Amino acid sequence: MAQASIADFVSDLTEVADSASPRERVVSDVIRGLYEGRYKPGQRLIEAQLTATYGISRGPVREALNRLAASGIVVLTPERGAEVRLLSVKEAIDTLIVVQGLIGIAARLAATNIGRPGAVEQMNAAVGALLEFDPASGDAAHATLRGRFYAALTDTADNAELSRVLPNVQIHLIRVQFYNVMKATDRTRKKDYRQIADAILAGRAGAAETLARKHIGRAIEALTAFLAVQG
Repeated sequence: MAQASIADFVSDLTEVADSASPRERVVSDVIRGLYEGRYKPGQRLIEAQLTATYGISRGPVREALNRLAASGIVVLTPERGAEVRLLSVKEAIDTLIVVQGLIGIAARLAATNIGRPGAVEQMNAAVGALLEFDPASGDAAHATLRGRFYAALTDTADNAELSRVLPNVQIHLIRVQFYNVMKATDRTRKKDYRQIADAILAGRAGAAETLARKHIGRAIEALTAFLAVQG
């Protein structure tokens, strides 16, 4: 079966962006802006500036900020308004420990349910496009395709709670804020994605969970070593 190309994904994402609500367009662009350096952890997001930037009214901007706050990407306070959340190393490690368990469960369930209609096609397309990218690029498009890979896991896992919880974990902030620390894991990332996908496609639930947990574990180890150096 032919795998989807990066061009296919970019075209698809463009169509989604064009048809999305103003709120969703702002949410998506703020996340993309994190990877592109337009938005940074600790930066204030001023409503008036956002309405001018996106050419929309304050209502959708406030909805977008509330959505980003619910996802843990933005902090809303009466004194300062909205600002991109700045994570401590300990907070990032704690988040990844939770992610490790969730992704492990998702991979196990995906392998168990790989016989669902369209699951094989979705997994092959997601991993195929992801493997075309250089994991060290830090590119927003790579982040999008990585999200598609994990979406394929959760869709195939067919668990409503996983689908509800995983998108709200602030993995984007961790990738952006600790990019230089996480680079240490780049050399194994493509191999990890391929092995996880192969185990899922083969229906090997235990192996899929183990490989997924090891993949996230590398990031935890890198941040833990960084925290130790920081004292």
